[in-house]
Amino acid sequence: MRRSAFIAGASATAGALGTLPVFGALPALGAVTTQEALFARVAPPHTGDWVRLVMNSGVAYQKQIGLGIETDGDGELLFAETQIGMPGGQCNPNTLKKTYVRAPRFTSLLATYRVVAYVASSGTIVTRWGDVGGGQTQAPDETRLRLIDAKHVYDPRPCTITATRSEPVRVRTGTYATTRVTAAFAPGPRESLERVELWTSPAVPFGVVRYRAHLRGLEPFEIELDSHGRRYRSDLAMSLQTIRAMTPDGMATVSS
Repeated sequence: MRRSAFIAGASATAGALGTLPVFGALPALGAVTTQEALFARVAPPHTGDWVRLVMNSGVAYQKQIGLGIETDGDGELLFAETQIGMPGGQCNPNTLKKTYVRAPRFTSLLATYRVVAYVASSGTIVTRWGDVGGGQTQAPDETRLRLIDAKHVYDPRPCTITATRSEPVRVRTGTYATTRVTAAFAPGPRESLERVELWTSPAVPFGVVRYRAHLRGLEPFEIELDSHGRRYRSDLAMSLQTIRAMTPDGMATVSS
């Protein structure tokens, strides 16, 4: 996404504190569910959304996620384009990674998606890997896209909703009216989840304003919204078909 458009969009779309939302679809107090199911019942994103999230597990960094769509011979192909940076600053374009997935739509921040191919751009170098349709192979840990980088928060065990309440949350670009949901897990092995807290709002992509995962034997893992907007434009404005043609050996140099 163009940097000027990104900054303007962040200013225009920052949430204002208003009427607290009602999430009738969220589990009731005492309900037993899973964390994945809980995230799936939060407001989903739309193609063309972008969001910047600050992730923190002792060291904070900023992750920009832009959602887009292309068409290929097999129909529609979704992609999530990510960049990394320091909190509150610009993301580094040399960290750009574009992951193509085969799915009807993006559903939740915690969902996993079947990967078609990975593409990275750094300076004048474009790299493609894990592209089965382009004649490459995929390592077992590359078959699924996970938008949250801390793999240990993907805990499939059941959890119980222990608290729900309305709560305003202030982040860097504004204050959001949220519903806060807390869920507890039964005791498990080291590095398993003990408790999660999720602050949700339908006003933001993926519906997540803040998230905190308390893990046995580890520092809590946290996510906080930085900014978001619509009409995302890819910083690597080439189709996968074009990239495959220019990277027969998996890598190519392009003009800047």
